Amino acid sequence: MVALNEKLWPIALEYTRQMAELMGVNEWHWIGTDDDGKRPLSVCDFGGTYYFTLEEMQIVIDRMEEWVKRYGNREAVAQEINDWFDWWLADVGDTPHPLEELVWNRMDRYMSFRPSINLENWLMGCPRERRKPDLNDRLRLLTCQRTMLMEMAEKYRGTRSLWNIYDNLNAEIKELEAQKKKQDEQMMEEFRQTDEYKEFAKILEENAEMKNEGNEE
Repeated sequence: MVALNEKLWPIALEYTRQMAELMGVNEWHWIGTDDDGKRPLSVCDFGGTYYFTLEEMQIVIDRMEEWVKRYGNREAVAQEINDWFDWWLADVGDTPHPLEELVWNRMDRYMSFRPSINLENWLMGCPRERRKPDLNDRLRLLTCQRTMLMEMAEKYRGTRSLWNIYDNLNAEIKELEAQKKKQDEQMMEEFRQTDEYKEFAKILEENAEMKNEGNEE
């Protein structure tokens, strides 16, 4: 009896081929597998440039006629998908000031932060603009700043200048950053000792060797 995953693999392979052709990518690799369909399919790496799940490929390929009708041609569809990746990789500076997050509830954040849009909704033309801050937003921010200022005044007393308080905060931040760096390095070293990391590193090494062999040919 043929296992279900064995039936799925040829289908996934064809979606992968068509997706690679659409995005103009020559190499692809299903992360965490040997590209043989014997392990669960999660995310496919297209030349280290794009990453798609099988579901996302199906959204693109199965509805290509709809996307071409909306955007004009296959090249324009590929550009929209590339723009979607740029959106997700955009600089975090697109988000509001950290102080605002302290006093906003979930709906406020949903309304004001940069929208989170999946590939399907992006291709369907989901609005991508952030709501402009209004008077309520400004009031929340100023109220938060006042509260934090009062807390610092209580901590550092009234004889301190703002610049003196800044120097104290800066010193505390640097100390905590150093502690965090040391902690992160320790966690990374522990992760490198796991079987999962060793397997992942082996796959990367094998892919690099295959790529080098291909370039030599």
